[in-house]
Amino acid sequence: MEGFTVGLALVDAIPVLSFGISMVIIASRFDSPLFMIGAALSVLAGCCKVAWKMVLGIAKKDLRWLNKPFLPMQITGFGFIIGSLLTSLNKINWATVGSAIISLPSILFFLAWIVLMGFMGWYRKNKFKNDDAHSNWTAQIINAIGQTCLLLGILFAG
Repeated sequence: MEGFTVGLALVDAIPVLSFGISMVIIASRFDSPLFMIGAALSVLAGCCKVAWKMVLGIAKKDLRWLNKPFLPMQITGFGFIIGSLLTSLNKINWATVGSAIISLPSILFFLAWIVLMGFMGWYRKNKFKNDDAHSNWTAQIINAIGQTCLLLGILFAG
């Protein structure tokens, strides 16, 4: 597959790393095994995608079995994360969480994350081609900026 480089794989690792750090921070404050399992599945899905691109970039081999679990694992992981939040609604101190989220500059990063993830969803549905390097570069840049905004929002929220 043309254009799949080590650089693309490394850029793909940025949102995985940012999201992973975000999930560790949240998990450390939110005692939920279901959340931790969901976060781990989502990060593992990203790691599989990065590994797939790394193999494409280095060995020029398309090991589809590394890429195939991405979407099902990511959806399952997000499902567990959402499920953990829904089953713990009464355990969350919403006043503290809410004030942290709407504080400056956190709110700006969280809003940017929401907009970028919405754009990412639109891009993935309407323009993204899994086998096209340019399409992957675009998606990874959007995702890298978005997941970094999430991490910064969490860090500034304290």
